[in-house]
Amino acid sequence: MRPITRVVRALVPAAVGIGLLNIAGPSHAATPPAAPTGMTATFTTGAITLTWTDASTDETGFVLERCITATSCGRIAGVGAGVSSFVDTWYTSGDTNAYRVYAVNASGASAPTAIASVGLFSTGEVTARITTGVTAGQAPLTVTFDGSGSTALNGPIIAHAWDFGDDGTATGATVSHTYTTPGSYVARLRATATSPFGGGTASQTASVLITVTAPPLPLTAPADLRATSPARGQVQLAWTNPPSSATSLTLQRCAGRTCTTFADVAVVTGTSGYTDAVRRSTTYRYRLVAANGTATVISNVVTVTSK
Repeated sequence: MRPITRVVRALVPAAVGIGLLNIAGPSHAATPPAAPTGMTATFTTGAITLTWTDASTDETGFVLERCITATSCGRIAGVGAGVSSFVDTWYTSGDTNAYRVYAVNASGASAPTAIASVGLFSTGEVTARITTGVTAGQAPLTVTFDGSGSTALNGPIIAHAWDFGDDGTATGATVSHTYTTPGSYVARLRATATSPFGGGTASQTASVLITVTAPPLPLTAPADLRATSPARGQVQLAWTNPPSSATSLTLQRCAGRTCTTFADVAVVTGTSGYTDAVRRSTTYRYRLVAANGTATVISNVVTVTSK
């Protein structure tokens, strides 16, 4: 089967998600790289060649996305720094194949290029179909893909090949795959059958967008609360804020080396230090209380004697 080029067009891209990059790079980049430009998609026998212009000097690589609609795009592959082309053999005949690309480095992702697309006719020898149990969820997200509904004009489907968009692949009519990194991915099925026209085989590819979100953060309090008395009548508190679902952080204090009745001193949400005015030559205990509206957790307790 040889698809025929129908149309090439550019669309305005939507917002982009980084997804899985699988590209190592230096950690000193201060800002995301400049966006690539001039994205093109050209069909030649058996493949769609994508090209773009590298407009940055500090990218660690590029991420290729397939767009199912003008606003629904997902990762299909990543390439290294300085690369400005990609050959996609998983095109879909009888459909518009739309793509965009963006640059990445340690600071994040550039804006994507405009979408470049090429439409391909099909003889209808094979129709690939994908059904899934879920198409969105929190990482790690396990998705079962079923391609058994694919059909052909000349007998059964003889091969099912899968590309999950995160560099994972599989074969078989029904497969499962686990996405471990948040992002948007385009999973693709290539269904192959014996061609009724002159022997050989024919195939078609179907696509589905999988959206993976980050799991919620646990409710966590700082574990390294520290206290010193740098001046008379002062206690200096410091801590490190861990990743947490906490929406408030409250500093509490009680007087006495073995005291247990703590009272609120201040709400310190979003900070990592506090100076408390206290009585001289007095021993205090401090703690932090993290809360998220439904639960609370408590930090380590520190004891300090003021000057």
